[in-house]
Amino acid sequence: MSKPPSARAPNKAQLATAEQWLMNIQADTAGLIKSAWEAAVSAPGDFAVDFYDNLFKAAPTVIDLFAGDMTEQQGRLTHTLGETVALVDKPEHLLLLLRASGVRHHHYEVKHAYFGIMRNILVDTIAVRTGEPFTPRHREAWEALFDNMATIMQHGMASTAKK
Repeated sequence: MSKPPSARAPNKAQLATAEQWLMNIQADTAGLIKSAWEAAVSAPGDFAVDFYDNLFKAAPTVIDLFAGDMTEQQGRLTHTLGETVALVDKPEHLLLLLRASGVRHHHYEVKHAYFGIMRNILVDTIAVRTGEPFTPRHREAWEALFDNMATIMQHGMASTAKK
């Protein structure tokens, strides 16, 4: 079981561990991530609408990070997560995507503390939308993916803040 993201920037050892996990993701873990994602986005309704509804109920303070019509943001979320899932088989590309995402999230003024709530809302939204086929092994795979992604993104955020 992985540890939820910290409210602080990761150190070098944490970053190295996250990069190592992503570079060597197990085939069965990747399969669990992909199958749950496919089921979640194929379920009736809109994944991103459900995610943001859940997020804003759980953490109303993050609403201020989003201005105006959420339609574009919802599309970006679904696209980015879909791209992330597709790249679990190409970890060197996934690392580049995550580093760039960390830089963008610094500019969006995302706080490190938000990653923990994001993790829980994301995994719970996938679980609810997937339904009964979502097993504890799916949850473990998604939590590990998110935690390692968050570490890399948080490092990118912190590196950008130092410049």
